[in-house]
Amino acid sequence: MYTSFIGKKFLSAWNTKVGKGLTARQFFDEIMFPSFFDGERHLMHVHGSAFFQKIAEKDLATGKSESEIRRENLHKSVATKYPSGSTFVGYAAEGTTGTTSGQVTGISVKIDHEEIYASWIGEALAMGVSGGFYMISEREELLLSVFEGWKIYRKFLDQTPNLKGRQIETWNGQWIAYRLDGGDPEEFYPSFEEKTDVKTKAKYWAINTLEWTKLVFSLSKKLPGEVLTVYAYNLSQTNTTLGFLNLNLPEVNRLFQFRDKVFLNKGESMLTYQEIEALEPLFNFKRAAEFGAIGLRALEPDKLRDYLPQRDPKKNKGLNLTKAEAHKQFQIFKLWIYAMLNRTELLELAGQIAQILLQFEDAGKERGKKVNDQLSEEVQGATSLRVFVDKLGEVLALFPAASETFRKTVDNAVKMPGDQLPLFVALIRFEYNYQKYQPKSD
Repeated sequence: MYTSFIGKKFLSAWNTKVGKGLTARQFFDEIMFPSFFDGERHLMHVHGSAFFQKIAEKDLATGKSESEIRRENLHKSVATKYPSGSTFVGYAAEGTTGTTSGQVTGISVKIDHEEIYASWIGEALAMGVSGGFYMISEREELLLSVFEGWKIYRKFLDQTPNLKGRQIETWNGQWIAYRLDGGDPEEFYPSFEEKTDVKTKAKYWAINTLEWTKLVFSLSKKLPGEVLTVYAYNLSQTNTTLGFLNLNLPEVNRLFQFRDKVFLNKGESMLTYQEIEALEPLFNFKRAAEFGAIGLRALEPDKLRDYLPQRDPKKNKGLNLTKAEAHKQFQIFKLWIYAMLNRTELLELAGQIAQILLQFEDAGKERGKKVNDQLSEEVQGATSLRVFVDKLGEVLALFPAASETFRKTVDNAVKMPGDQLPLFVALIRFEYNYQKYQPKSD
């Protein structure tokens, strides 16, 4: 299992860093057990493991603590039983009746005990994100940073009686995003949500799951030049594997680069890093993973498609930039389109066309003609290259001064991939509305 590979990868890096040579079992006993399982409130849940089983009365009579007895039972199971999901994290169920029995094989496979203990370490390093999925990267720097947060979670759990335990993956997600952003570990305070226990009606606090986009953004700022491979999965009563994904961090980081270059030069109010990171994506993590690689396309803002050109012109949604909240949303839309197009000349052309359309409308008003307004709207609502070029031609027939700009626009439009034209047309519409609602100078 990949959790075992990650556990061994981390252990090698950790041993080198601290100058030790612990085996996976020694690390489990000396480092992990005291923090994770030595007490009533645990940091991690492994379905069906000895740490969540009832203890026999005869074992309690030995005078050992319940935690010590459970640890011994785990060691005994590892030593005497064929590996299953209760001992080897992420492995198949024991027998053919469990919910993960589809992983059961009749082929005899010898699994070293070190692999089993390493799987516990690896799972404890997973980073939980929204949608109930975990991500693991074999990058040693990240693994060591995640490890730093274990003692902080233990401290929080000990100090907060009604804080839910067994959320190490969820904790790791928030922790690593905070550390990637340069946060002081001593000042880390994760976000919590008050919930009610269904059975007892008692109130308790649960750690909020980090939005998957936030982790991707934080990684892109820390590693802006890297394509990072992660393994995405979920372990519960049924195991789900999304597989290996490439996080295209240079592409994602383009959002921050364009923020600094384009918005600053245009004199618009700057989006903060926090506002960009608060982007609400159209796709959940599972759907984003279907792209095979997570980059800008997977980060498409939610509701953007409402403002793309529609086949039925009556369904083209208007833009209201008079409200601050709406203005921020459209800045996000524009920024994402800028980054997707990734060509400065297209950004400049969109602004120039918007300016021409406003001048064209003003010229029509002077002559008392509404055809100019109609043609302007049709350019901004074009859903195909043919319609877009035709409508530009109709505008040009009435407004010859636009000839050079329109020539450049058509040259670029015919070279665009088909899925980029709607974005370019939407960008013209956004630029048009931005310029239209700017305060007029005296």
